[in-house]
Amino acid sequence: MLSWLKSSPDADHPLADPRSAKRTLEALDALPPLQALEKLLDHLDAAREAENMSAQRVLEIVEMIDSSSKPHQQALSREFLSVDPENRAAGTRIAHVVGNFWEGLARAYRMLLEMFVTGDPSAQVLKPRLAIIAARALRAFNLHLKWRLLRYAPLEPALWGAFARVYQIAERHGIATTTAVIYPGPFGESSVRREMLKAMMLAVSSTDSLPKRQIEIVERLCAQFSEFFTLQEEPAPGVYFHFDLDADRAPARASSGMAGGSGLRFFGPSAAAPHLKKLAQDVRVTGGVPPTVNLGGSYPTHDVVQVLEHLAHYWSPIPPTRKEKRRDSKEKVEAVHGLNDIIAAIDADEFGWNFDVRKLEDWVLADESSAGVGATVPTDRSDWLAVGEMVGVRYLDEGIAWGVGIVRRLNLVDRSQRQVGIELLSRGAIRVVLSRLLMDGSPDPDPKSMIDALMLPSPAENSIGRLTVKIAVRPGAFDLRDSYGLMLYGMDYLLVPKGSVEHGADFVIAEYRLLVRSSD
Repeated sequence: MLSWLKSSPDADHPLADPRSAKRTLEALDALPPLQALEKLLDHLDAAREAENMSAQRVLEIVEMIDSSSKPHQQALSREFLSVDPENRAAGTRIAHVVGNFWEGLARAYRMLLEMFVTGDPSAQVLKPRLAIIAARALRAFNLHLKWRLLRYAPLEPALWGAFARVYQIAERHGIATTTAVIYPGPFGESSVRREMLKAMMLAVSSTDSLPKRQIEIVERLCAQFSEFFTLQEEPAPGVYFHFDLDADRAPARASSGMAGGSGLRFFGPSAAAPHLKKLAQDVRVTGGVPPTVNLGGSYPTHDVVQVLEHLAHYWSPIPPTRKEKRRDSKEKVEAVHGLNDIIAAIDADEFGWNFDVRKLEDWVLADESSAGVGATVPTDRSDWLAVGEMVGVRYLDEGIAWGVGIVRRLNLVDRSQRQVGIELLSRGAIRVVLSRLLMDGSPDPDPKSMIDALMLPSPAENSIGRLTVKIAVRPGAFDLRDSYGLMLYGMDYLLVPKGSVEHGADFVIAEYRLLVRSSD
């Protein structure tokens, strides 16, 4: 008999007694959120493993844990997105614990479904709530999926098997499209089908090329527009993806001519596409997100616009393709990350200054093109890696020139390796010093006013002497509206701002018009 078939009134669980359960859970509020969530996960595990407990009491315990976890989840989500880049281990720990909690909660709700399906006498009382239980299971599995994506971690095939099993149960019992209040409050109404669509659309959104805060936005947009998504048994216009309920495989783009089958389901953005397009237009015009759109928090406008543009590409009928063909490579390179250390490494090569070589990592490239490189790197020294991070790369057999790029794609292959894709902004970055200008236009002679920066010539050609250049500086180091002086190769230049190109945790890249100053 399955271990979850429990029908005896004698309960074996620390929360089985209703009188003490509330006090036990309230006591967790005094603990740090991470510790509280770990204890709640222990209680979930105990609920699944306890002997001699009815399905109704299991559901009551799971619902108490689910409700009690909400403030801890919210606090940890905020903390995760604001973790200092130098303390990524803390973020990894949060993602691991939160992801495990959602998986534990999903398995607990799924267990209740299985108790009903396998005929546990105590579970028959759950029949009126099966749609809610199944939808909650899928929502929790979806949030577990999100936290895996936030870690750029591989997705286990068993996760998709779990999604498929819950959805199959819902279809067979005729509750897949039943609309119900899954949780109280705004946006609490949903169905099993909508929850399934949220997860599958998130899975096909290519989030491995997005920074963490933008992955959050994608997940919220999938929830916001799920009512317009379509899930059906045959391919159709607006339905570009498929999922096999009979196989433990991730959702994928449907191939041309693919026909339906017993376990095949086809899905896509369908009517959501025009709504996303209009939202992108509204955000650009107004500079903010309409109050009718719930993103679960406040995000910079440029992040929202970038995500909407990203989804427009990856939810389109024709998938995006690489702009540059990549060739296999076994080149050895050194890598260093962060604007400060890249500047220090370039200075050390140019002036012979000491540099902490422990900050250098040895990589072997997997592929490269004129636009960028790809590598598989060990995880033991690269926990700093994140989409949007600035990286310096130097080929070991090509002298001392440092290229500078941005991490655009990241996947955790396993516990020992990560796949990283880097867009190269420059193959010969130059360390420069910018001078603030006095009222008469002359450079400020005060050394304290000098600004360390990187000039990023084009990766295809040297852009020095051309009309525009890109400059990377630390956030807040200068005003993007001001002009600056620059001495380079004995020439006196004036940098006139054109605008910001890209922001990162420790850098801003701005574009400047480069003018030669008169020697008069």
